[in-house]
Amino acid sequence: MVFDSFRLLFVAEEEKGVNVHTETSDQRAFAVMRRHGLWLNHNKRIIGTIPGVCIGDIFVHRTELAIVGLHGQQEADIDYLPSSMSSKGEPIATSVIVSGGYENDDDQGAFIIYSGHGGEDKNSRQVFHQKLEGGNLAMERSMHYGIEVRVIHSVQYEGTSSVFHKVYFYDGLYKIVKSWIDDKSGFDVYKFKLRRIDNQAKIDCVDFNPRCVLSLDISNKEENVGIRLVNNIDENHDPIYFEYLPRAIFPPFVYQHSGRETSCGCIDGCMEGCFCFIKNGNEFPYNQNGILWKGRPLIFECAEFWGKFIGVKSTPFV
Repeated sequence: MVFDSFRLLFVAEEEKGVNVHTETSDQRAFAVMRRHGLWLNHNKRIIGTIPGVCIGDIFVHRTELAIVGLHGQQEADIDYLPSSMSSKGEPIATSVIVSGGYENDDDQGAFIIYSGHGGEDKNSRQVFHQKLEGGNLAMERSMHYGIEVRVIHSVQYEGTSSVFHKVYFYDGLYKIVKSWIDDKSGFDVYKFKLRRIDNQAKIDCVDFNPRCVLSLDISNKEENVGIRLVNNIDENHDPIYFEYLPRAIFPPFVYQHSGRETSCGCIDGCMEGCFCFIKNGNEFPYNQNGILWKGRPLIFECAEFWGKFIGVKSTPFV
């Protein structure tokens, strides 16, 4: 919540041409939170489960992983406790990101064959021998001591602007059960076999257990896109019988202070000084892309024009 508030504030500044930086909005939010001590588990290197992070939690930005203490490295996919901070005097791996970025990676669900770090070119092709150092050594030492590592999956998807993005989701704890050197590519590559710890919550229940899908469309075709209802927590199948309302209905007191006015009357989108602008505290709650950039208890929406001008500079009126 704090991270996204900072990030959207910086997005709004960039759109207005104020305080333009070479860093992205999430990187700026990342730096501000670090500078003010707002990271969770600040200055801590936790081995095992991170308090407050649940299996299946999704992170849109890699910087978020460091903020919550899940994975501290911004580029390397193996994060580890250096020997200087380890009680054993040796590096210990704490987390890995499985991205499929290495040509020999193999994700089999309960087991993962993970390639070590180093020796790749910009296209992730092996061009040099890997060495038993850094993250590779930390993985080998974690296997030796039987220490569990956190596994985060990186998934690539195509955004609305045809630009590929990545999201990250936490898969739980794995134990490194085997390591070896693979030279099929002509170069030595360290390989690690990771086994998922038993009795952990499962993810992707829609793919593996269709019974947890209670309804394919709770809106009963009231929406253009079906809204699926899923319960992978317990055996409760409620709510089954209820009326889906495609539009919000508010009690009369919400409108009492606005008189008979139901919209601002702007033709080409809401303008500064119009009825909607004033009711929203003399500012627009949404940016040019229709994203709510600051949380607030109530947003006034112009029902007659919002659907037509969303993303331009219209403000919805509720």
